[in-house]
Amino acid sequence: MHPLMVSNPNQVVDELIGRITAIVMRTYEVEQLLPRDSGEQLSLAAHELISAISMDTGHIDFSCELTLETRERCSSFLVKVQGQAAYESPVWRVNEIYDVAVDPLDRGTTGLAPLQ
Repeated sequence: MHPLMVSNPNQVVDELIGRITAIVMRTYEVEQLLPRDSGEQLSLAAHELISAISMDTGHIDFSCELTLETRERCSSFLVKVQGQAAYESPVWRVNEIYDVAVDPLDRGTTGLAPLQ
């Protein structure tokens, strides 16, 4: 067993959800799906950890689903994320995001930018 292999990788990934959300929103520009002049911003409404597997290399491979909503809840998106966390003393960090898939849950009544 690798010295950095954790017994509860789910807890590590749960603690990283805020960081995962920030990376996804910044890097993958999920907010560009909102109308340009709406002034709306997405925020994390819920999350579900699908899997978190502690690897013998000391990394954690994870898969989770984020529900992002606008303040007025006119629109929401389900964002599926797969990635890897790594321990960098003294904390766990999001090492890499492998895959992001965005699905609209509710397009709202204002008409959103088309998905591409």
